Amino acid sequence: MEAKIYMAPLQGFTDYVYRESYAKVFGTVDRYFIPYISVKNDAIPNKYMREILPENNTQSIVVPQILAKDAAEFDFLKNVLADHGYSEFNLNLGCPYPMVTNRGKGSGLLPFPEEIYKILDHFYCSGKGELSVKLRAGYKSADEIKDVINVLNQFPLKEVILHARLAGQLYSGEIDENAFSYATQNLKHKLVYNGDIFSKQDFIDKQNKFPGIDTWMLGRGILMNPLLPHEIKGIDISEKERTDLLYTFHQTMLEHYLEIMDNEGNALNKMKQFWSYFAHCFPNQKKVMKHIKKVKALNKYNPTVKSIFNEINS
Repeated sequence: MEAKIYMAPLQGFTDYVYRESYAKVFGTVDRYFIPYISVKNDAIPNKYMREILPENNTQSIVVPQILAKDAAEFDFLKNVLADHGYSEFNLNLGCPYPMVTNRGKGSGLLPFPEEIYKILDHFYCSGKGELSVKLRAGYKSADEIKDVINVLNQFPLKEVILHARLAGQLYSGEIDENAFSYATQNLKHKLVYNGDIFSKQDFIDKQNKFPGIDTWMLGRGILMNPLLPHEIKGIDISEKERTDLLYTFHQTMLEHYLEIMDNEGNALNKMKQFWSYFAHCFPNQKKVMKHIKKVKALNKYNPTVKSIFNEINS
């Protein structure tokens, strides 16, 4: 059975330009997730509204993610999304950053399963639609996942995506494979694996450890190697095809940012941020980043990028 690949919602990176460009150039991801939208001062900031516009999400399957502290916030955000044509939603119980968790959102909700229950109960009592959940193993302890799973099992969720780290780990340290194994044995829903798949060998190792899993969410792994889904799915391409695809992807993103940004400087800054991961596609990523960081203007950026790609082919 071919593995299904989801693109993780990474705030600041997998925005609609990235998602649309990726789908256009590569097309190997089965489901895209929009980074979370949330409420600020009783409204949704414009930066989130741009992300959910239907015209900015033309891929086959796109799921918006909701970050909320309680049922009222969740309901408000869900209704806005429904008004934009969405019928499937993802609840964020995984964001590990203190600026989120300190407000009782993301993985900050994991120690409070009764609040999670209220959100899910309200959703299934008040409206139509499908709901999935993305979560961490716990906020302070992996034991928290036990009570959370007991709550999740009471509702007809579409699926559960588990990144088996604690919030305090952010993205460092080891994945808690015992916590993930517990979920495979006790969760009544389809389970999706997320976390630390950066190569095909990483994927094979996790597949061997968790043979019942057929769906995998990739985040930083795709950012570092956009062709990782190709490799996982066994799609063979030549080195020239690889280089051509990466260059086309880069150019597609650049052209799109130049279209939507206020000025070239903002587009350039966005692309330089993109290179913090994209540089991993090249043999000497430190050297590549050094060249990119030096660039201060777009007329210097394009020749720099061409020289980086030409070095691969030389």
